[in-house]
Amino acid sequence: SFKQISTSGAVQAPPTIRVIDMGCGRGYLTFSLHSYLCNKFLMPENEETEQKANFKPGLTVQTQGIDRRPKLIKEINGITDDLGGEFSSLRFIEGDIGNTGNTLFGDDSDSDSIAKSTLDILIALHACDTATDDSIWFAIQNDADIIVTAPCCHHQLRQQIDRHFTKNPDHPLADILCHAIYRERSTETTTDAMRALLLEIAGYNTQVFEFIGGEHTAKNVMITATKMEAKLADDNERLIKKRKRLIELANFYGVKQQKLAMLMGENLGWDNSVKLGIVKSMPSL
Repeated sequence: SFKQISTSGAVQAPPTIRVIDMGCGRGYLTFSLHSYLCNKFLMPENEETEQKANFKPGLTVQTQGIDRRPKLIKEINGITDDLGGEFSSLRFIEGDIGNTGNTLFGDDSDSDSIAKSTLDILIALHACDTATDDSIWFAIQNDADIIVTAPCCHHQLRQQIDRHFTKNPDHPLADILCHAIYRERSTETTTDAMRALLLEIAGYNTQVFEFIGGEHTAKNVMITATKMEAKLADDNERLIKKRKRLIELANFYGVKQQKLAMLMGENLGWDNSVKLGIVKSMPSL
């Protein structure tokens, strides 16, 4: 999936590429992505390959995996030490998803010089339930340029949707969602559609797609987001339309609470004191 993003032109490598993998586990994806980026952008000048055109002298790739298990962190840091070479700029730290200090992104959101000299990427593979929302919010707060997530375990909306259709037997989808399996699938679809809308409200171009065949895993949906140009991101008419669609979607499925919407301060339409036409500003970062 990241290969698709990079070849689409969304990745224009600056002097430094910084990657954070939230909830990295044993780091299989972290190692793979770090190696891919190093091979793509740090190619030696005498290398005769198609990737030579991507080589930029002085460019660096820094990657950081975050996991809450200290024993595991110590083990995989030992592996990077043994490998050396391109993996010397890959490190793992202990922390919780979306609530970790001392990350690569650091506290540089107000520094124009740093923002212009780095390409910041956040990835989160199968962060359970609202941990995906925490990862996305961390990326938004830190002004990440690219966000790649593969959500897992969509529990937060399920009970809300169950209650909504129990109380509304004449709902247009009643004959579909009276079946538990369809409520489960609709919960996954609705959750990720809301996340995509919220990312667009936050100023990202967003895609949702299947990244691996269903025969391998049922959790095969990926959300990717790349920063919009500031002029488009701040367009008031666009924001009003996106917020209207978000509220309509939430009302249709009876969703009153969604973690990312709460973190962003976005209204889902159940607060009558908030008028739809008023564009709310994002919380300060």
